[in-house]
Amino acid sequence: MEGYFKREKDKNYLVFEKEIQEDSYKYKMLLHNKIKGLLECRIYHIDNVTKVQYDISSKQSLKRICEKKQLNRQQFEAILAAVQGLMQELTRYCLSLDEVFLNPEYIYGDMESFEIYFCYYPDKGQTLAEQEFHQLAEYLINYLDYEDKGVIEKGYALYRYTMEENYDIAKSIQKTKADSIEKAAMEKDKQEIEDITNWKEEDYQYKEEKQISKIAEGGIFNHIFNRFKGEMKEGKFSGESEDEEFHYSGESVVEVEEEEERYGHTMLLKETKNKPMHYLVCLSEGGYQDFSIRKFPFVIGKGKEWADGVIPHNLISRIHAQLEEEAGEIFITDLNSTNGTGVNDELLEANQTVQLKSGDIVNFSEVYYRFV
Repeated sequence: MEGYFKREKDKNYLVFEKEIQEDSYKYKMLLHNKIKGLLECRIYHIDNVTKVQYDISSKQSLKRICEKKQLNRQQFEAILAAVQGLMQELTRYCLSLDEVFLNPEYIYGDMESFEIYFCYYPDKGQTLAEQEFHQLAEYLINYLDYEDKGVIEKGYALYRYTMEENYDIAKSIQKTKADSIEKAAMEKDKQEIEDITNWKEEDYQYKEEKQISKIAEGGIFNHIFNRFKGEMKEGKFSGESEDEEFHYSGESVVEVEEEEERYGHTMLLKETKNKPMHYLVCLSEGGYQDFSIRKFPFVIGKGKEWADGVIPHNLISRIHAQLEEEAGEIFITDLNSTNGTGVNDELLEANQTVQLKSGDIVNFSEVYYRFV
Protein backbone atom coordinates (compact mmCIF):
# COMPACT_ATOMS: atom_id res chain seq x y z
CA MET A 1 0.00 0.00 0.00
CA GLU A 2 1.38 3.41 -0.99
CA GLY A 3 0.61 6.90 0.20
CA TYR A 4 1.13 10.22 -1.54
CA PHE A 5 2.31 13.64 -0.37
CA LYS A 6 0.41 16.89 -0.20
CA ARG A 7 1.42 20.46 0.67
CA GLU A 8 -0.99 22.92 2.28
CA LYS A 9 0.43 26.38 3.06
CA ASP A 10 3.25 25.68 5.54
CA LYS A 11 2.18 22.10 6.29
CA ASN A 12 3.18 18.84 4.59
CA TYR A 13 1.08 15.70 4.72
CA LEU A 14 1.40 12.01 3.95
CA VAL A 15 -2.00 10.78 2.71
CA PHE A 16 -3.56 7.33 2.52
CA GLU A 17 -7.01 6.78 1.10
CA LYS A 18 -9.47 3.95 0.59
CA GLU A 19 -13.10 3.45 -0.33
CA ILE A 20 -15.34 3.75 2.70
CA GLN A 21 -16.62 0.45 4.02
CA GLU A 22 -17.86 1.40 7.45
CA ASP A 23 -16.76 3.58 10.33
CA SER A 24 -14.94 1.64 13.01
CA TYR A 25 -13.80 2.37 16.54
CA LYS A 26 -10.22 2.45 15.16
CA TYR A 27 -10.93 5.62 13.16
CA LYS A 28 -12.71 7.13 16.15
CA MET A 29 -9.73 6.39 18.39
CA LEU A 30 -7.43 8.20 15.94
CA LEU A 31 -9.83 11.11 15.55
CA HIS A 32 -10.53 11.77 19.22
CA ASN A 33 -7.22 10.87 20.89
CA LYS A 34 -3.67 12.11 20.68
CA ILE A 35 -1.75 8.84 20.93
CA LYS A 36 1.89 9.24 21.90
CA GLY A 37 4.28 7.98 19.22
CA LEU A 38 1.84 8.39 16.31
CA LEU A 39 1.90 11.17 13.74
CA GLU A 40 -0.98 13.59 14.19
CA CYS A 41 -3.63 12.97 11.57
CA ARG A 42 -6.89 14.25 10.11
CA ILE A 43 -9.62 12.00 8.68
CA TYR A 44 -11.97 13.00 5.85
CA HIS A 45 -14.84 11.22 4.12
CA ILE A 46 -15.11 12.66 0.59
CA ASP A 47 -16.90 11.14 -2.43
CA ASN A 48 -17.17 7.73 -0.82
CA VAL A 49 -13.45 7.75 0.01
CA THR A 50 -11.80 7.90 3.43
CA LYS A 51 -8.63 10.01 3.48
CA VAL A 52 -6.21 9.96 6.40
CA GLN A 53 -3.69 12.84 6.36
CA TYR A 54 -0.61 12.57 8.59
CA ASP A 55 1.24 15.77 9.47
CA ILE A 56 4.91 15.21 8.55
CA SER A 57 5.94 18.90 8.63
CA SER A 58 9.56 19.45 9.73
CA LYS A 59 10.18 15.69 9.86
CA GLN A 60 12.08 13.30 7.62
CA SER A 61 11.48 9.64 6.87
CA LEU A 62 13.77 7.15 8.58
CA LYS A 63 14.74 5.93 5.10
CA ARG A 64 16.02 9.37 4.13
CA ILE A 65 17.81 9.87 7.47
CA CYS A 66 19.59 6.51 7.16
CA GLU A 67 20.65 7.16 3.57
CA LYS A 68 22.22 10.47 4.56
CA LYS A 69 23.93 9.55 7.83
CA GLN A 70 24.86 6.33 9.65
CA LEU A 71 22.94 5.59 12.83
CA ASN A 72 24.86 5.79 16.10
CA ARG A 73 24.04 3.84 19.25
CA GLN A 74 21.76 6.51 20.74
CA GLN A 75 19.72 6.75 17.54
CA PHE A 76 19.39 2.98 17.20
CA GLU A 77 18.25 2.75 20.82
CA ALA A 78 15.77 5.60 20.22
CA ILE A 79 14.13 3.58 17.41
CA LEU A 80 13.79 0.50 19.64
CA ALA A 81 12.46 2.58 22.54
CA ALA A 82 9.93 4.21 20.20
CA VAL A 83 8.60 0.83 19.03
CA GLN A 84 8.46 -0.44 22.60
CA GLY A 85 6.66 2.69 23.84
CA LEU A 86 4.19 2.63 20.96
CA MET A 87 3.22 -0.98 21.70
CA GLN A 88 2.35 0.02 25.28
CA GLU A 89 0.32 3.04 24.08
CA LEU A 90 -1.64 1.04 21.50
CA THR A 91 -2.58 -1.53 24.14
CA ARG A 92 -4.23 1.25 26.18
CA TYR A 93 -6.51 2.05 23.23
CA CYS A 94 -7.16 -1.58 22.17
CA LEU A 95 -5.26 -1.04 18.91
CA SER A 96 -2.77 -3.36 17.23
CA LEU A 97 0.80 -2.87 16.01
CA ASP A 98 -0.23 -4.86 12.92
CA GLU A 99 -1.88 -1.68 11.63
CA VAL A 100 1.26 0.46 12.04
CA PHE A 101 3.64 0.96 9.11
CA LEU A 102 7.08 -0.30 10.14
CA ASN A 103 8.50 0.42 6.71
CA PRO A 104 11.38 2.98 7.03
CA GLU A 105 9.73 5.05 4.31
CA TYR A 106 6.71 5.71 6.58
CA ILE A 107 8.53 6.06 9.91
CA TYR A 108 9.37 9.71 10.60
CA GLY A 109 11.89 11.39 12.84
CA ASP A 110 12.68 14.86 14.14
CA MET A 111 16.24 15.53 12.97
CA GLU A 112 17.26 17.52 16.04
CA SER A 113 15.73 15.49 18.88
CA PHE A 114 15.52 12.20 16.90
CA GLU A 115 12.03 11.61 18.27
CA ILE A 116 10.41 8.84 16.23
CA TYR A 117 6.81 8.86 14.96
CA PHE A 118 4.72 6.18 13.26
CA CYS A 119 1.68 6.01 10.95
CA TYR A 120 -1.28 4.04 12.29
CA TYR A 121 -3.68 3.20 9.45
CA PRO A 122 -6.77 1.09 10.25
CA ASP A 123 -7.08 -0.27 6.69
CA LYS A 124 -3.40 -1.11 6.29
CA GLY A 125 -4.03 -4.81 5.70
CA GLN A 126 -3.15 -8.10 7.34
CA THR A 127 0.66 -7.96 7.27
CA LEU A 128 1.90 -9.11 10.70
CA ALA A 129 3.94 -6.64 12.71
CA GLU A 130 6.51 -9.37 13.43
CA GLN A 131 7.22 -9.75 9.71
CA GLU A 132 7.62 -6.00 9.17
CA PHE A 133 9.73 -5.55 12.31
CA HIS A 134 12.09 -8.31 11.11
CA GLN A 135 12.43 -6.47 7.79
CA LEU A 136 13.09 -3.23 9.69
CA ALA A 137 15.83 -4.91 11.77
CA GLU A 138 17.43 -6.25 8.58
CA TYR A 139 17.23 -2.81 6.95
CA LEU A 140 18.83 -1.00 9.91
CA ILE A 141 21.89 -3.29 9.92
CA ASN A 142 22.96 -1.73 6.61
CA TYR A 143 22.94 1.80 8.04
CA LEU A 144 24.63 1.41 11.42
CA ASP A 145 27.86 3.23 12.23
CA TYR A 146 30.46 0.52 11.66
CA GLU A 147 33.01 2.37 13.76
CA ASP A 148 30.76 1.91 16.80
CA LYS A 149 31.22 -1.69 17.93
CA GLY A 150 28.40 -1.37 20.47
CA VAL A 151 25.71 -0.45 17.95
CA ILE A 152 26.84 -3.20 15.56
CA GLU A 153 26.51 -5.83 18.30
CA LYS A 154 23.05 -4.52 19.19
CA GLY A 155 21.92 -4.44 15.57
CA TYR A 156 22.95 -8.01 14.83
CA ALA A 157 21.58 -9.27 18.16
CA LEU A 158 18.17 -7.77 17.35
CA TYR A 159 18.24 -9.22 13.85
CA ARG A 160 19.06 -12.71 15.20
CA TYR A 161 16.16 -12.56 17.68
CA THR A 162 13.73 -11.58 14.92
CA MET A 163 14.75 -14.68 12.94
CA GLU A 164 13.54 -17.02 15.69
CA GLU A 165 10.29 -18.84 15.05
CA ASN A 166 7.25 -17.19 16.67
CA TYR A 167 9.43 -14.48 18.21
CA ASP A 168 7.94 -11.67 20.29
CA ILE A 169 8.83 -8.06 19.36
CA ALA A 170 8.82 -6.69 22.92
CA LYS A 171 10.92 -9.59 24.23
CA SER A 172 13.41 -9.31 21.34
CA ILE A 173 13.95 -5.62 22.19
CA GLN A 174 14.37 -6.44 25.89
CA LYS A 175 16.85 -9.24 25.16
CA THR A 176 18.84 -6.91 22.87
CA LYS A 177 19.13 -4.38 25.69
CA ALA A 178 20.05 -7.08 28.24
CA ASP A 179 22.73 -8.55 25.96
CA SER A 180 24.23 -5.12 25.50
CA ILE A 181 24.47 -4.48 29.26
CA GLU A 182 26.03 -7.91 29.87
CA LYS A 183 28.60 -7.45 27.08
CA ALA A 184 29.52 -4.01 28.39
CA ALA A 185 30.24 -5.49 31.84
CA MET A 186 32.31 -8.31 30.30
CA GLU A 187 34.28 -5.81 28.22
CA LYS A 188 35.02 -3.75 31.33
CA ASP A 189 36.32 -6.82 33.23
CA LYS A 190 38.39 -7.85 30.22
CA GLN A 191 39.91 -4.37 29.93
CA GLU A 192 40.89 -4.33 33.61
CA ILE A 193 42.67 -7.68 33.24
CA GLU A 194 44.47 -6.44 30.11
CA ASP A 195 45.58 -3.25 31.89
CA ILE A 196 47.13 -5.27 34.71
CA THR A 197 48.92 -7.55 32.23
CA ASN A 198 50.07 -4.80 29.89
CA TRP A 199 51.99 -2.68 32.40
CA LYS A 200 54.15 -5.70 33.29
CA GLU A 201 55.17 -6.18 29.67
CA GLU A 202 55.59 -2.50 28.85
CA ASP A 203 59.39 -2.41 28.92
CA TYR A 204 59.71 -5.55 26.83
CA GLN A 205 57.27 -4.26 24.19
CA TYR A 206 59.05 -0.92 24.00
CA LYS A 207 62.39 -2.59 23.26
CA GLU A 208 60.80 -4.89 20.70
CA GLU A 209 59.14 -1.98 18.88
CA LYS A 210 62.47 -0.12 18.69
CA GLN A 211 64.08 -3.15 17.06
CA ILE A 212 61.27 -3.50 14.48
CA SER A 213 61.55 0.20 13.71
CA LYS A 214 65.28 -0.13 12.93
CA ILE A 215 64.69 -3.12 10.66
CA ALA A 216 61.97 -1.26 8.74
CA GLU A 217 64.06 1.85 8.33
CA GLY A 218 65.89 0.63 5.26
CA GLY A 219 63.38 -1.96 4.08
CA ILE A 220 59.93 -2.12 2.53
CA PHE A 221 58.53 0.88 4.42
CA ASN A 222 61.31 3.07 3.04
CA HIS A 223 60.50 1.84 -0.47
CA ILE A 224 56.79 2.65 -0.06
CA PHE A 225 57.54 6.10 1.34
CA ASN A 226 59.78 6.93 -1.59
CA ARG A 227 57.10 5.77 -4.01
CA PHE A 228 54.51 7.89 -2.22
CA LYS A 229 56.82 10.96 -2.48
CA GLY A 230 57.11 10.35 -6.21
CA GLU A 231 53.34 10.17 -6.62
CA MET A 232 52.95 13.36 -4.60
CA LYS A 233 55.38 15.08 -6.94
CA GLU A 234 53.30 14.00 -9.95
CA GLY A 235 50.15 15.44 -8.31
CA LYS A 236 48.35 12.16 -7.83
CA PHE A 237 47.44 12.96 -4.24
CA SER A 238 46.30 16.54 -4.67
CA GLY A 239 42.62 15.78 -4.06
CA GLU A 240 40.33 17.93 -1.99
CA SER A 241 39.12 15.10 0.25
CA GLU A 242 40.27 11.80 1.64
CA ASP A 243 38.07 9.82 -0.73
CA GLU A 244 38.35 11.60 -4.08
CA GLU A 245 40.59 13.78 -6.22
CA PHE A 246 39.52 16.21 -8.90
CA HIS A 247 41.50 17.52 -11.90
CA TYR A 248 39.72 20.44 -13.54
CA SER A 249 39.51 20.79 -17.32
CA GLY A 250 36.97 23.34 -18.56
CA GLU A 251 33.54 22.30 -17.31
CA SER A 252 34.37 18.67 -16.65
CA VAL A 253 35.95 16.77 -13.82
CA VAL A 254 38.04 13.63 -13.72
CA GLU A 255 37.41 11.69 -10.57
CA VAL A 256 39.94 9.26 -9.11
CA GLU A 257 38.43 6.65 -6.83
CA GLU A 258 40.17 4.33 -4.41
CA GLU A 259 39.70 0.62 -5.11
CA GLU A 260 38.41 -1.45 -2.22
CA GLU A 261 41.01 -4.13 -2.90
CA ARG A 262 44.53 -3.61 -1.60
CA TYR A 263 47.62 -5.74 -2.13
CA GLY A 264 50.09 -5.48 0.72
CA HIS A 265 50.80 -1.77 1.08
CA THR A 266 50.11 -0.94 -2.57
CA MET A 267 46.95 1.06 -3.26
CA LEU A 268 45.38 0.57 -6.69
CA LEU A 269 43.71 3.62 -8.25
CA LYS A 270 41.29 3.79 -11.15
CA GLU A 271 40.26 6.77 -13.22
CA THR A 272 36.62 7.15 -14.24
CA LYS A 273 35.45 8.78 -17.43
CA ASN A 274 34.96 12.53 -17.52
CA LYS A 275 31.80 13.73 -15.83
CA PRO A 276 30.14 17.08 -16.61
CA MET A 277 30.28 19.63 -13.81
CA HIS A 278 27.06 21.24 -12.62
CA TYR A 279 26.62 24.43 -10.64
CA LEU A 280 23.99 26.28 -8.65
CA VAL A 281 24.74 29.98 -9.06
CA CYS A 282 23.10 32.19 -6.43
CA LEU A 283 20.89 35.00 -7.76
CA SER A 284 19.72 36.37 -4.39
CA GLU A 285 21.36 39.02 -2.26
CA GLY A 286 22.74 38.11 1.14
CA GLY A 287 26.15 36.69 0.32
CA TYR A 288 24.98 33.09 -0.14
CA GLN A 289 27.59 30.91 -1.81
CA ASP A 290 27.44 29.22 -5.21
CA PHE A 291 27.67 25.42 -5.26
CA SER A 292 29.77 23.24 -7.56
CA ILE A 293 28.12 19.83 -7.61
CA ARG A 294 30.72 17.07 -7.76
CA LYS A 295 28.83 14.16 -6.23
CA PHE A 296 25.32 12.80 -6.01
CA PRO A 297 23.07 12.84 -4.11
CA PHE A 298 23.76 16.51 -3.25
CA VAL A 299 21.66 17.83 -0.36
CA ILE A 300 20.75 21.50 0.09
CA GLY A 301 19.80 22.80 3.55
CA LYS A 302 20.86 24.89 6.51
CA GLY A 303 21.99 21.95 8.67
CA LYS A 304 25.78 21.84 8.45
CA GLU A 305 25.92 18.23 9.66
CA TRP A 306 23.40 17.07 7.05
CA ALA A 307 23.71 19.28 3.96
CA ASP A 308 26.35 19.26 1.21
CA GLY A 309 25.36 22.78 0.18
CA VAL A 310 24.60 24.96 3.22
CA ILE A 311 22.29 27.98 2.93
CA PRO A 312 22.20 29.83 6.28
CA HIS A 313 18.70 31.31 5.95
CA ASN A 314 15.99 31.02 8.62
CA LEU A 315 13.35 29.86 6.11
CA ILE A 316 15.51 27.00 4.81
CA SER A 317 14.91 23.57 6.35
CA ARG A 318 17.78 21.57 7.85
CA ILE A 319 17.63 19.34 4.80
CA HIS A 320 15.57 21.15 2.20
CA ALA A 321 16.09 19.56 -1.22
CA GLN A 322 18.27 17.00 -2.97
CA LEU A 323 19.85 16.75 -6.42
CA GLU A 324 20.36 13.30 -7.95
CA GLU A 325 21.75 11.97 -11.21
CA GLU A 326 20.10 9.23 -13.23
CA ALA A 327 21.22 8.14 -16.72
CA GLY A 328 23.09 11.41 -17.15
CA GLU A 329 20.05 13.55 -16.26
CA ILE A 330 19.76 15.68 -13.11
CA PHE A 331 16.67 15.61 -10.90
CA ILE A 332 15.70 17.70 -7.88
CA THR A 333 13.51 16.49 -5.02
CA ASP A 334 11.91 18.58 -2.31
CA LEU A 335 12.80 16.90 1.00
CA ASN A 336 9.56 17.69 2.80
CA SER A 337 10.76 21.26 3.36
CA THR A 338 8.62 23.63 5.41
CA ASN A 339 8.73 26.58 3.00
CA GLY A 340 9.02 24.75 -0.28
CA THR A 341 11.24 24.24 -3.31
CA GLY A 342 10.40 25.70 -6.71
CA VAL A 343 11.59 25.23 -10.28
CA ASN A 344 10.90 28.12 -12.67
CA ASP A 345 8.35 29.48 -10.16
CA GLU A 346 6.47 26.17 -9.98
CA LEU A 347 6.22 25.04 -6.35
CA LEU A 348 6.96 21.32 -5.85
CA GLU A 349 4.80 19.14 -3.64
CA ALA A 350 6.49 17.67 -0.58
CA ASN A 351 8.91 14.96 -1.76
CA GLN A 352 8.09 15.63 -5.44
CA THR A 353 10.89 15.02 -7.98
CA VAL A 354 11.33 16.92 -11.28
CA GLN A 355 14.07 17.02 -13.89
CA LEU A 356 16.40 20.03 -14.09
CA LYS A 357 17.67 21.58 -17.31
CA SER A 358 20.59 23.98 -17.69
CA GLY A 359 19.32 27.52 -17.13
CA ASP A 360 16.44 26.53 -14.84
CA ILE A 361 15.77 28.88 -11.92
CA VAL A 362 15.51 26.99 -8.63
CA ASN A 363 14.32 28.57 -5.40
CA PHE A 364 14.74 27.18 -1.93
CA SER A 365 12.11 29.20 -0.08
CA GLU A 366 13.21 32.82 -0.75
CA VAL A 367 16.75 32.05 -1.98
CA TYR A 368 17.09 31.74 -5.78
CA TYR A 369 19.72 29.92 -7.85
CA ARG A 370 20.35 29.26 -11.54
CA PHE A 371 21.20 25.66 -12.43
CA VAL A 372 23.92 25.28 -15.06
